[in-house]
Amino acid sequence: MQIDREAILQAKEKLGDDNARIIVQELGITDFDERNMKCCCPFHHEDHASFIYNKKAFNFRCFGSCGRSYDILDVFMYKGMTYAEACKRLFELADIPYSFGELGVKTKRHYRYPHEVACADKSKVYAYFKQRKISPETLDYTDVRQDDEGNVVFNYYDTNDVLTMVKYKPSHKVKHGQAKCWCQPGSDTSPLLFNMNRINIDSPLLICEGEPDCLSAIEAGFKNAVSVPLGSSNLHWIDENLEWLDQFDSIIICADNDDAGVKMQKECVPRLGSWRTKVVDIPAIPIGNTGRVTKDLNEILYVCGKEKVLELILDAKDSPVPSVADLSDIEPTEYEDVDGVTTGLKAIDDELMRLFFGTLTIVSGQPGSGKSSLLTQLVCNSLDQDIGAWIFSGELPNGVEKSWFNYIFAGPRNMTDAISRRGNPYKKISLTTLGEINKTYKGRWYIYRDDYDNTLEKLITSMTDTVRKYGTRCLILDNFMCIDTETSEEELRSQTDTIKKLIEFAKKYQVAVILVCHPRKMDASTNVGIYDIAGTSNIVNLAHRTIGLRRVTEAERENAAKYSEKRRKLLRYDVIVTIIKDRMFGRQNIDVGLYYDPASRRFFGDMEEYDRKFSWDTKEYNDPLPLPPQLLAEERADEDEAFGSINDED
Repeated sequence: MQIDREAILQAKEKLGDDNARIIVQELGITDFDERNMKCCCPFHHEDHASFIYNKKAFNFRCFGSCGRSYDILDVFMYKGMTYAEACKRLFELADIPYSFGELGVKTKRHYRYPHEVACADKSKVYAYFKQRKISPETLDYTDVRQDDEGNVVFNYYDTNDVLTMVKYKPSHKVKHGQAKCWCQPGSDTSPLLFNMNRINIDSPLLICEGEPDCLSAIEAGFKNAVSVPLGSSNLHWIDENLEWLDQFDSIIICADNDDAGVKMQKECVPRLGSWRTKVVDIPAIPIGNTGRVTKDLNEILYVCGKEKVLELILDAKDSPVPSVADLSDIEPTEYEDVDGVTTGLKAIDDELMRLFFGTLTIVSGQPGSGKSSLLTQLVCNSLDQDIGAWIFSGELPNGVEKSWFNYIFAGPRNMTDAISRRGNPYKKISLTTLGEINKTYKGRWYIYRDDYDNTLEKLITSMTDTVRKYGTRCLILDNFMCIDTETSEEELRSQTDTIKKLIEFAKKYQVAVILVCHPRKMDASTNVGIYDIAGTSNIVNLAHRTIGLRRVTEAERENAAKYSEKRRKLLRYDVIVTIIKDRMFGRQNIDVGLYYDPASRRFFGDMEEYDRKFSWDTKEYNDPLPLPPQLLAEERADEDEAFGSINDED
């Protein structure tokens, strides 16, 4: 249930200045100047009145040292009410009827709710958190409990005050091999936020990485705090609570100052909206004589106290407005430090380094040149880099695309010889291997359904939703001609607009977008050039990089003697990849060669790439894999070059 924000505002408007009088009464303020609507802040000591009521916002704000603001809901919740209870009280005072609807309705049809943990004793939990400087009052406020084994019980409630998840944590130092936390067996887990039932949507929201950090914020006096449910790397809570999160005008992210915390901040800010997010900077302060430094909010509480915790939250840094930057703050680009997706093919990665986030790459080539295979292999490598992928396959049905993916991922070692019903030999992947591949990368690679409209609007909507929901950062559109652009009398302008929208999308969400474009009719023995791509010239002009592929023909090999030495060396490969334009490094027309294995659908340049094990494959192989024909021929050619042919005369 989501309580109507307009109804809350209507109730506040109806109460008018009575909002101030109720707040003053509930907080026990005795020096309230009703004429000037101000008093001394009740949350810290001061000699002059800096706690001032805003008649338009219907809240008090401290213009002294703490800077906090409080409305009527905050005060009710300060007294121990949940958000739903506080809203009910507000509607009662304003005499506004409001239906709170059905409680406990979940998106899952048969949601298995957890059972409430009986708690007659909290001594072990109190003692455990006392060491962390968190009081029994804070634990009671957030309904932290203790089970029969003495473990900490974190109760997760939805905004209806319905118990939806119970999470356990040992109330002692965890030994090696012991679980750090677990959820109640026999019940479903729901990626809601801890303490979200006590949050005022009209106040800034603090999102912490763990429950102890959330408790530390509340202990310090910042009660509008929640914790993510299942660690920094699991961001499903954004999707589950997106509608609720969208209500907040200000969100503060407080993650640990380690690599996982930095990654969490980096991924949360664009998905929650940089315009409203701030980030808490956790300083590294020595923890006694332990040799360790503080890395989270609870350790700050332990070392520095409540005041420092509150100071860090209130001094959270604004996320920059994406459209502007202070030039003096900009560092010259060092591409070594720029994130992106590598192809996993050394010949290409040596030239391009990686497909950088925030860029659009065009891939072109004649039919059968291997564009789709190369990009599917890119997806495999992307997933192995823990970078999720999305693909629109306009030519290949979803099932065929998955089959190609499986073969590339499996590799030559995981294929066996088989005979088709027609008596033709082919390579087969075992059901066990297919199951392992499917399980390992479930939830990380998404394909645009081939029964959906192929309009640009629908595709960009799908891309946007996938990026926001799943954090996907590698997006492939195969191909340009399969996209239904809006009808226009000027076709070329429509194509330009499409390219601009894709570049805008890549920059906005800091993702790598790859677009496949067909070339014009051209000689099969000629590399794809800058003017060979079909459509407007702006396709190449606007893109950050353009790559062309073509197969080496037998006619070329037969006539190799008439070509330059550089070209002759490329003719030993199956495919020539041309970096037509590289705006990032200011280069163009760079050729590299790749071999292709039809059985595994893999491109490769050497044995290591041919025999590559992706992370799903944990098997140990003792026997070397036989050289593919291309590398065997290359080895023989190198020997002939080094020692001379046996037919050569002395």
